[in-house]
Amino acid sequence: MLVRRDLTDSVPTPEGNMHFVKKGSGYPVVLLHPLGTSVWTWESIIDSVAQNYTCYAFDMMGHGDSDKPSRHFSLPDYSKALDHACQVLNIHRAHVVGNSVGAVLATETAASFPERVDKLVLVGCPVWSPYTAAERLAATMDQYEESGMPKPRTLEGLKEATTFAEPKQEWLDANNKSRHQAGLWVRNLMESLSYYDIMARLPRIKAASTMVLYGEVDRLIDGADLLQNNLPNASKVVLPGIGHIPQVEDPEGFLGALLPFLAA
Repeated sequence: MLVRRDLTDSVPTPEGNMHFVKKGSGYPVVLLHPLGTSVWTWESIIDSVAQNYTCYAFDMMGHGDSDKPSRHFSLPDYSKALDHACQVLNIHRAHVVGNSVGAVLATETAASFPERVDKLVLVGCPVWSPYTAAERLAATMDQYEESGMPKPRTLEGLKEATTFAEPKQEWLDANNKSRHQAGLWVRNLMESLSYYDIMARLPRIKAASTMVLYGEVDRLIDGADLLQNNLPNASKVVLPGIGHIPQVEDPEGFLGALLPFLAA
């Protein structure tokens, strides 16, 4: 694999270019965003983390400023693209922090490429069964136009979905912009996520330690104990009064949990 030290914001993979934001110096920390968003979800905490680490915030393929592949992607496909990007960027091993589907991607990367992942941080991670995928996807159909494009979210919708406990207009605007930019890939990724069997992958994970972190009002919090009880050296943190994307809603609380874990 040819290492490219000249790359500053985009790295080639066999499926297209993957956009990233790099900040800081020190041991690598990889940041992976939620469904239908992009690197903007890390803006409020990346500078603080970058004081002691080299941060790489990636746009998943099909999202943000990354290319849209010419075929449907499974979670292992996303993981292979990420691993390729890490090889090109000379990231041999890193702490990996993922939020929502980014946490599932972090899990798959730790399972498929254990040499790549040191510490693992799973934030608001969905723990779903593929046996209920059809039902789950049917329940989300009203979120898309007939063309497959995602409909704009509303402040009320973000609160109802527990994306944020107390949504702000700026978060709504950023969310809708990134959903529109991802386009059809929002539903494509939702389908891949729904059929992914995360519990079957946990026994393959050999991370040095794992932090499972949820916002208290996140409707996915039921997965916290399942993850903690089935991962080696796992701890659980719950941020009070916070929703599904805690690093945006409560950067101080998020950093208060993340930084000591990474430094330990």
